[in-house]
Amino acid sequence: MRILQYCCLLLFLTACKTEKKETEKVAPPETIETAVLLSEEETKGNALLDKSITAHGGMDAWKSFAGLEYNLSDNGKMVYQLTQLKDRRAYLKSKKYEVGFDGIVAWAKPDAQEVSGKSSAFYYNLDFYFIGVPFLLKDPGVHAFYDGQTVVNDKTYETLKITFGKGVGLTPEDVYYLYIDPNTHLLEILTYSISYFDKESAPVNSAKVYSDYQNVQGLMMPHQMENFEWKDGQMGKSKNHLRLFSDIRFLSVIPDEGLFEVPDGAITEEL
Repeated sequence: MRILQYCCLLLFLTACKTEKKETEKVAPPETIETAVLLSEEETKGNALLDKSITAHGGMDAWKSFAGLEYNLSDNGKMVYQLTQLKDRRAYLKSKKYEVGFDGIVAWAKPDAQEVSGKSSAFYYNLDFYFIGVPFLLKDPGVHAFYDGQTVVNDKTYETLKITFGKGVGLTPEDVYYLYIDPNTHLLEILTYSISYFDKESAPVNSAKVYSDYQNVQGLMMPHQMENFEWKDGQMGKSKNHLRLFSDIRFLSVIPDEGLFEVPDGAITEEL
């Protein structure tokens, strides 16, 4: 009788092991990853974006830092700006206001009446995003498509079209076009739409020209940006809006992260 019980137990354990092996071999349908096939334009776009990032100093160098700070002369108005590169918390300060983002809400003190768009949520990372291109275009949900060669003011550029996935950032409806020097692979012109205030009607009608590149701790950073009119693929006259960046510095450690926190008396704005 004991021998019979032992044989039954052995058969049961063997069956369990066999069932476990079969289960391990076959993954449930929901765990099987589906390969994402990129179009030819997106494959070429990613390759060109990678070349441009390498020309600007490389993604590894950008990721090695914790923060970026600089002084900005925005049509003569001086603003200090500091951004935490990993989570994008921000702090901006001028004579008339302080603006920040603590990771949850944007804030302004005393209010946002003096800042662009009169909105702290719109303004806190506005200049950082422009100076952070092309590195920031490696964020999740950003799509780069090769848009061919384009002639602007008698110069030929390699062109990238940038779009954003649904729910990416505050304005996924935005579209950027990057005009990249085919020899240096540095970004020279950025055209864009702004859909933050009007998502239904946001044509690409502005161009930002990047210049005065300087090597800052191994990364090529523009020290001047000027806005121009843009219509039907042609650059128009200057909008007389000049941004000058100075004292650009990458930080390994941010000395006082308390700057990002909402101060007493600030007006907050949900993102």
